[in-house]
Amino acid sequence: MRLLKDKKGQIRTIEAFFASMLLLASLTLIPAAQNRPGGSFDMLSSTAQNILLSLDSNGHLAELISSGNWTELKSSIQSAVSPAMWFNLTVFNENMTSINNTPICSGSAVSDNIVSTDYVCAATSSNYAIYIVRLQLAMVD
Repeated sequence: MRLLKDKKGQIRTIEAFFASMLLLASLTLIPAAQNRPGGSFDMLSSTAQNILLSLDSNGHLAELISSGNWTELKSSIQSAVSPAMWFNLTVFNENMTSINNTPICSGSAVSDNIVSTDYVCAATSSNYAIYIVRLQLAMVD
């Protein structure tokens, strides 16, 4: 008999049900994360970081920069980048002065949505040098 007289629990259960239905309805209105405009920027940024990390995993990137072998550096970047991406690579010394005298890119910029990633690497030779590598990526429209 007591269950029939105590109606506070029943009202709370109905209230919780309606609250959960309201939450589920509002979640359907939120767009997926991959459809947001920043999603492609995040993907390009992580791609640029992964390319630079893989090139520098065994010190290959710093060796190419120290020797000034810009054509080999360009071909290494081209092999790592998708053909549907534009890239531009600039190498700076510790004073942020550009040290590559030839352009390392895949042509002129093809989009206004360019992501830039900076990476710091060091040469392991006897003259210790620090380089800042800036890789810019964009999707070809």
